Parts: sequence; C-alpha cells; structure tokens
Amino acid sequence: MDELEGLIRCLGRKGAVRILEALAYKNEMNFNALARKVGYSVTANRVLKDFSRYGLVKKRELKDKLGTVKYSLTDKGFKVKTILEQMGKL
Repeated sequence: MDELEGLIRCLGRKGAVRILEALAYKNEMNFNALARKVGYSVTANRVLKDFSRYGLVKKRELKDKLGTVKYSLTDKGFKVKTILEQMGKL
C-alpha cells in the first residue's frame, strides 16, 4: 500500500474527520477530550496513531504527575483538513 492510499484509508476511519475538526478548532486537546468526540477511546487511539504515522498530528507530553499528553495538528494536518473542506463543497 502506498502512502497516499494509506492516508486515504486513515481519513476514512470512523471519527477521523471529527478529530481533525476538533483539533483545528481547539488547537490542542488531550486524549480523553478527543475520545469523547468520537465516542470510543479505542477508535480515537487508532486514528491518532495513524495520524501520527502520516504526520498529521503531533503529541506533546506534559511533565505533570498524570503524564498528560496533548495532541495538535501539524501544518500537514491543517492542509489535509482544508482539502477535505474543499472536497465537501463539490
């Protein structure tokens, strides 16, 4: 599977577009907030792993007692979201 095909499959996952939209709106969110957006933590985990693999999101680990992780879109993630919005207008 080439990279483009993998990226398209990744974007087709349940909840993927919701996560992109949420991160574009909020700029940075923790895992639990993203999991609530899609309704399932397993789904959110899979999508975030795929997004990380394709360079759409980055994660930042906070040095707090809870080991909080924050996710945000990369420049590539914002570009992909913009392309999806344009596709939606067709």
